[in-house]
Amino acid sequence: MTDGLSFLVVEDDDAVRRSVVRGMSSHGHVDAVGTCAAARLALRTRTFDAMIVDVRLPDGGGFDLIEPARVRSPGIVVLVLTGSNDHGVIRRAHELRAHYLLKPCEASQLALVAQTARERKEARERRTRAIIERWTADYGLSPTEVELLELGADGVARDEFSGRRGVRPDTIRKQIQTLLRKTGDETFEGAVNSLLREALAEPI
Repeated sequence: MTDGLSFLVVEDDDAVRRSVVRGMSSHGHVDAVGTCAAARLALRTRTFDAMIVDVRLPDGGGFDLIEPARVRSPGIVVLVLTGSNDHGVIRRAHELRAHYLLKPCEASQLALVAQTARERKEARERRTRAIIERWTADYGLSPTEVELLELGADGVARDEFSGRRGVRPDTIRKQIQTLLRKTGDETFEGAVNSLLREALAEPI
């Protein structure tokens, strides 16, 4: 499991985006984009511990990114930024179980987001390790298969597995196929999502 935090900032105002990036960069790695399209691409290629998103973007609304973010990164902390005290926005944020914050953001407020993300990630990793131990017993997983699941749970892209493990890509494919036969999942991503969702359902 990895120790570092990763954040996605989605804000089209350059000044606000730079300010948020400055506030979050001391707590982990930050990817910053200015459109829904760029955010969706980022969400498809990696996982994040927190997403800070403007409610209004040039090509859509920030609320539309919350569901895909949670599909890719179960347990992600979501903070919605808004420029006005709009009760409709606040109500919608509550409905989606997202935090909200009026611009401009203070560094102390962003630090709380990072702290929440870290606490949630640490709890999730404890539960994930427990689930992997259970899966190892139930499915008879090998150490190699456990390592693959751990890489997937950490959000490591599959095309990085070969380099991380020092084996050929076709070997990785065969190992994943063997893993899926044991777990009964159709795809590796499905197996990892099942693992993470089961971990999120466990009491801390």
